[in-house]
Amino acid sequence: MFGRDVRLVVPLFQRAYVWNEEKQWAPLWQDVLATYERSADDDPAAHFLGAVVLQLRPGALGAIEQREIIDGQQRLTTLQLLIAAVSDAFTRRGLDTKASRRLRRLIANDPDAVDDEADIHKLWPTNRDRSGYVEVMDGRLLEANVGEVEGQIRRGYLWFRDAVDAWLVDVGEDDHEVALSRLAEVISDLLELVVIDLGEQDDAQMIFETLNARGTPLRASDLIKNLIFRTLQDSGRPVDRLYEKYWKPLEDPYWEQGDRIGRLVRERLDVFMGHFLVVLLNAEVQSHSLFDAARRYVSGDAHRAESLLIEIDRYAAIFRSVQDRQVGDDTLATGLERLAIADTQTLQPLLLWLFAHAEGDDRRQAVLALESYVVRRVMCRMTPKNYNRMFLELLRRLSEDDAPVGKVVEEFLAAQRAESAVWPTDADVRRAVTTFPLYRLLRRDQVQRILRILDAEAAGPKSERLVVQGSLSVEHLMPQSWREHWPLPLDENAAAREEETRAELLHTFGNLTVLTSALNSSLSNGSWSTKRHEILRHSALHLNRELPGDWGTARIVERGERLADLAVRVWPRPASDQPESSWLPEGPDGEEKPLRRGGGPRGDIAAHIVEVFAGLPAGSFMTISQISKCSSAAYPDGPPSQGAISARLFPRDGRPSTVPGVRPDTERGVRGARRL
Repeated sequence: MFGRDVRLVVPLFQRAYVWNEEKQWAPLWQDVLATYERSADDDPAAHFLGAVVLQLRPGALGAIEQREIIDGQQRLTTLQLLIAAVSDAFTRRGLDTKASRRLRRLIANDPDAVDDEADIHKLWPTNRDRSGYVEVMDGRLLEANVGEVEGQIRRGYLWFRDAVDAWLVDVGEDDHEVALSRLAEVISDLLELVVIDLGEQDDAQMIFETLNARGTPLRASDLIKNLIFRTLQDSGRPVDRLYEKYWKPLEDPYWEQGDRIGRLVRERLDVFMGHFLVVLLNAEVQSHSLFDAARRYVSGDAHRAESLLIEIDRYAAIFRSVQDRQVGDDTLATGLERLAIADTQTLQPLLLWLFAHAEGDDRRQAVLALESYVVRRVMCRMTPKNYNRMFLELLRRLSEDDAPVGKVVEEFLAAQRAESAVWPTDADVRRAVTTFPLYRLLRRDQVQRILRILDAEAAGPKSERLVVQGSLSVEHLMPQSWREHWPLPLDENAAAREEETRAELLHTFGNLTVLTSALNSSLSNGSWSTKRHEILRHSALHLNRELPGDWGTARIVERGERLADLAVRVWPRPASDQPESSWLPEGPDGEEKPLRRGGGPRGDIAAHIVEVFAGLPAGSFMTISQISKCSSAAYPDGPPSQGAISARLFPRDGRPSTVPGVRPDTERGVRGARRL
């Protein structure tokens, strides 16, 4: 592999070096030492390191041979770091031997055979790793400390350097030269690889995907990146420029952080990629199918690959601004923060679309409608199990309808009639706030956030905005252990009724507030006079300033009704006189059944679309909504539905449309078609 002058190039679109001590460096070093010990016992059995895949790259006659590393860059890079560490062990001890010079030839080409200074290195890593790799190979880290360096390339070299030093301590100083020379022989002669060497015309992408499972598993985003850039490279597109402009921003550490999805934690770039593909394809995409969905969409088409890359870059910036609430609008930022109460990822594709294609009051109306919808359902303890399907249907509706998006979102949500999707009414919210034991039914953080929002609404616009220092916790005004300081009536029947009422109201919002953790713990189960005095003394929350001098079940009911009034004001719902729903009640299988628009049997949708565009000049664009309103011979009893037209132009599996003479397209976020 390394014995001749060669350039082994890692494509810039492959991931950075990620191997580490626990899983790769230490096991490799132990295998090398085991091979060393076997060779000392006259057992020359080689150690097998696995397989790598290379592909010949075209080059000028007489230039150093170049091969692209299709699979195995982590393994080959690690070997170069190991060789450099052992070679430098000779250097740091002032040893210049045949063995040390042989090692140097395994990591550096003949300087007289190269035209470019960078060509001296036999392996050339991807962009992100080059500076650290050059520092290692130029000997600039000979005496560096691990705590002083960044990046896995530098850390890997220093780990092997220190491992060699520790091993030499056991060998004994007088035997360093002999031991290092034998170690160099083991590395040069007894570490073996299987090399799959592809020609220029072989399908490198297919082999890369097949071998992906070895080593450290690639993320879906790594595979998608490789797919896009290999497709672009094969078509002669300017890969370096496209990478720098569109993909390099995604290598920011921000995208490597973990995000919780249910009970799992996934890297943020993969999380984003899943939401983005749902927007792109208007179809549900499972986390384990991200790469397959992207591959079907690209289908070897360089134009599609470049368009996909540009859209990934655009939507990634939107995703980041939405996640960080950096949207340039306080109302929207507040709405996004409150949406988090629902703790659902199913909204993210919808939000991506809204922030990509809507603006101003229209976008604001849509986000606030979504906020009201999901928060009301949280308070009313309604299931989110239908959200995935329902929000995807709303996304399709937005992509097909050219009406104002705020109106589309409000009408769609208000039209839901199934229990699994209905937008709770004011009466529903009032009942939940005043009677549901929400302290037990919701998570503590949900209760706390809702109460803080209601407090801000109670304070009104004339009050100062309160910034809380430290953590808050939920407190029962009438404590859960109330018997010591909250006696029951003497009459036995009245006492029984009062005890039952207290049990019903104890965990409702009317009996809950939020306090600093320190204040909460100090109050514990104290009497009302003591508790109220301390709350008024230390708490600045508006709802806490309103607490009356006496406290009991009647006061809890009054306060619950007050909080219910605030809740329906904070999260308003459109009036009940909505347009007729486009959904029938649930069918026997539990699924909502969409009403079919347009009469008569299903016709040839492609023929309908072609006829609609007939006579229009090339380049003409029509939305799906407009196409669905036109008549045609293919549908004499009424045009096909928007959903049917959308499915024909934008197949759910991501494959290209085959309607002759037109191509599916999007203008301002609304789907349609354009005459070729």
